[in-house]
Amino acid sequence: MTATQVERPSLGRREGIEWKRILLTREMIVFVMILLLGIASTMISPYFLTAANIKNVVIGMSVEMVVAIGLTLVLISGGIDLSVASVVALSAVVVALVFDAGGSVPLALFAGIMSGVIVGAVNGALIAYVNLNPLITTLGTMTIFRSAVYILSGGYAMSSIPASFKEIANGTWVLGLPNLVVLTVLLVLVFHVLVANNVWFRKFSFLGGSEMAAVRAGINTRRLKMLGYIICSVLAAVAGIIVVARLGSSFPNTAQGMELRVITAVIVGGCSIYGGKGTIIGAALGVLFLALVNNILVLNSVSVYWQGVASGCVLILAILSDAIINRGKRS
Repeated sequence: MTATQVERPSLGRREGIEWKRILLTREMIVFVMILLLGIASTMISPYFLTAANIKNVVIGMSVEMVVAIGLTLVLISGGIDLSVASVVALSAVVVALVFDAGGSVPLALFAGIMSGVIVGAVNGALIAYVNLNPLITTLGTMTIFRSAVYILSGGYAMSSIPASFKEIANGTWVLGLPNLVVLTVLLVLVFHVLVANNVWFRKFSFLGGSEMAAVRAGINTRRLKMLGYIICSVLAAVAGIIVVARLGSSFPNTAQGMELRVITAVIVGGCSIYGGKGTIIGAALGVLFLALVNNILVLNSVSVYWQGVASGCVLILAILSDAIINRGKRS
């Protein structure tokens, strides 16, 4: 038997193992679940595959998908941010206040983004430099910033939004697709490439895997944590800007409860609550999966309360599967 003949079976086995690894990734599993859910939804409701319904699903999930990108960075670094929904609302009301004061579109965009930078810096400083627990810290800031939204808006909707600003989300500059969808897809692709390939962004996974090992490797973990929370809050602020542009109004209860939906989606997409593992594509698939679940419930006139039950069950199952998968690694 020649050396070439000996090597061939080994290569075949390696290729088989590689394909098996790809097929069993969380992203692929969620993708298959989405396909099966789509098929089931088509059989259950004749309205599921209509153009209007598909458009509503895609546009409706875009805001949460933007928030999910930033939350994925925080989760893979070993943290958590419960304040993201409050940041969405805060950014929205700040933008509306700028327009109420006669400000321009660039000024409104700058103010909205800066609100995210400030919130992220506050969260990051408290967690990275004061060493406060991320869950408790962001739970507190979530309440503070949501209250700030009601204080700034007076508890009322604000609608002095110019048509040129609404064009940001509702226009169709590229291939007839809504700008909101194009922006979301671009953000997902850009951050996917960065997290998967960029050396600096890969430090977030390293940090979440073992902070002690990251310190020994010479990584400034405090600065990295703070930057992670700033990026997360800035993306939440971008989502708030999108909400105002899409609706033409800012409401004090904007994004109420979004933080739990996005956390659920990110974990469903394969991000570990223990840190060190997760992808942007997986998070995006998780958002899509939950959007389809809620959509089919709506199409079948299921009560909104039962929709909350469904989302809660999905979250528990996702956390349970994550705990089982990581049990051996943590023991």
